[in-house]
Amino acid sequence: MSSELQAKARAFLERPIPVGMSYQPGSLSEQFIVTYAADGTFDLNLELTELLGLCIREAFDTSARRAGEEANFFRESASILQAIQAESTASRSCP
Repeated sequence: MSSELQAKARAFLERPIPVGMSYQPGSLSEQFIVTYAADGTFDLNLELTELLGLCIREAFDTSARRAGEEANFFRESASILQAIQAESTASRSCP
């Protein structure tokens, strides 16, 4: 568990949604971040690993199609999701 990553996830969730952005509360990406922010860990099975990968790609793709604060919002989301994925994958491979 990374307390720095957990703090980053919490701060992201407290960040205001960019004005005018189409926002879907409770999205799968948000649920990954909410769970990590609350627990500081995330146990990924193979199916969740695949879903998390899709969320990361979608966040990066969306950030490329947006500008300004919306692009920043999706890039930050993708960055946090990638860090969760890396940490969870590393903890699975440790003996």
